[in-house]
Amino acid sequence: MTKIPDNNNDNYLSVYDTTFIVCDVETTGLSPYLNRITEIALIKIKECQITDTFTTLINPEQHIPAFITYLTGITDADVFDKPAFNEISEKIIKFFEPENGISPVFAGHNVSFDYKFLRESFRRLPEPIDFNYKTICTCKLSRRLFRQLKSKSLSSVSNYLEINQSVKHRAYDDTYATSQILIKLLEILQDKHDFEITNDIIKFQNTKIYSGTTVSPALKRVKINLKDIPVCPGVYYMKSSSGEILYIGKAKNLRDRISTYFRHNSELPEKIRKLLRNIYYLEWEKTASELSALILESHLIKKHKPRFNTASKRYRKHPFIKIDVQNKYPKIQKANEIENDGSYYYGPFSSGMTVNKLLKDIKEKFFVRKCEDKILKPSKKNSNCMYMDINECKAPCNFSITQDDYYNEVKKVHQFLINEGKVSAVKSYKLEMKNHSKKNEFEKAAFLRDRIKDIEKVLRYQKVITSTINNKKIIVKCDNCRSRELFFIHNGKLMKTYTINKEDEFSQRNIVEEITEITDYLFFSLSKYIKHKYTQQELDEIKVISNWLALNMDRNSYLEIDDTHSNKDILNFIFK
Repeated sequence: MTKIPDNNNDNYLSVYDTTFIVCDVETTGLSPYLNRITEIALIKIKECQITDTFTTLINPEQHIPAFITYLTGITDADVFDKPAFNEISEKIIKFFEPENGISPVFAGHNVSFDYKFLRESFRRLPEPIDFNYKTICTCKLSRRLFRQLKSKSLSSVSNYLEINQSVKHRAYDDTYATSQILIKLLEILQDKHDFEITNDIIKFQNTKIYSGTTVSPALKRVKINLKDIPVCPGVYYMKSSSGEILYIGKAKNLRDRISTYFRHNSELPEKIRKLLRNIYYLEWEKTASELSALILESHLIKKHKPRFNTASKRYRKHPFIKIDVQNKYPKIQKANEIENDGSYYYGPFSSGMTVNKLLKDIKEKFFVRKCEDKILKPSKKNSNCMYMDINECKAPCNFSITQDDYYNEVKKVHQFLINEGKVSAVKSYKLEMKNHSKKNEFEKAAFLRDRIKDIEKVLRYQKVITSTINNKKIIVKCDNCRSRELFFIHNGKLMKTYTINKEDEFSQRNIVEEITEITDYLFFSLSKYIKHKYTQQELDEIKVISNWLALNMDRNSYLEIDDTHSNKDILNFIFK
């Protein structure tokens, strides 16, 4: 029997350095020994985003019972001319190939079902393969994280996390829903429970679920009643017996977040258990919004450098498409972060696959440069490049196309991305999706459906992303039950914040004069194209604000200031 080497020897591999392969199989029955696979879907996740997929129907070489057909819609006729498992086994193994010597982690909802079917299928091959991987189960994780849910089924968890599951009991759609669940669970585990290491999560999914009320020794030591902790956003400090700040964290809800540390220690990662053994004091600082908490946390961590805060804590990367319009001959490329460089950013997209698909189509449909030069220096002495020869570029490098004509081509790309041109991504993909559906190519249609959803989600707040950086002026309004926090942003830089007490009319009247003064200065006196000089702290704020806006704008309000707005318009927006 051929053995697949399990190279996951790195017990400290972070979640964002781990490759997860989410799997779902449809079968002829429930027994991995007696029944066979009729359909398989695999989705690869790197840095908490989808990067690759594989899906196919499989001829099980046995009859599909009527109740299975009723459940999945897969008939004997559907799989009659499809490959048997041994014909696609090499493709599956290739999909699971280790990267940098590290094997992927096998993931699924009720993962043991899918894992056992694949393992037994490989064992039945003429040359058997020992299919052996570490596993993560989104159902087990949901039981530990969402105890309030009565059912932890795929549809129940999907609904709870607001993940659309359009088709049930088909491999690709179930796998896609599970992938989205896994990504959200990994974010929750890091953000709310400080799980950064994959092996810690693998252990956590199998820990006993407690329902008791045992008081943590650490809670007794800090002598704090959890009910005394405020229910609001803020930053908290964990200190040693000498007063050294050991850890700084932020929270949307301080009481909920801090309480997670003092539930049974067996559920926490080793790093946090070690932290709890050393804390003697716990303090917190309230903020008016989660965004304020994020900004304050970033500033305090850099100032105090607490030893239990991971020095290079990594967050999920949300890919963007970037057009560096500040250059004479802009280039279209992928970016993982927004910078204050004058470029246009489109995103963030939930999947790198959407960005890859868009960039591929832009390369094929438009005559924009593909060369590696960051800044192009045209000269008539330059010879034609390969892209000019294969008619994929009009060669601005040797003035074969004027700067104005090249910029018009870039403008078409912009219209393609924001769904305003004659040729747009959404229109093209919808037409392509219909054609695949007519041909019963449902996997290809589903792939395009996911790309369309991703793009349409971006379009809902795309104006905000470009406005946070590209010479624009905006006000962000964040509401809590008792207060409203205002962020005045110019060229991505946070210029001023205000907090208004909703219940205090005097406070509201008193602040009108101040706000009028700041808007007069920032938004009506400053040149539209003024450039600021940024400190490192301000650059950090730009990244925090821009990415937060991109991910949260559906739940909050903003106003982009232009020449049509008056001070009255701004005040109406603020107090609405």
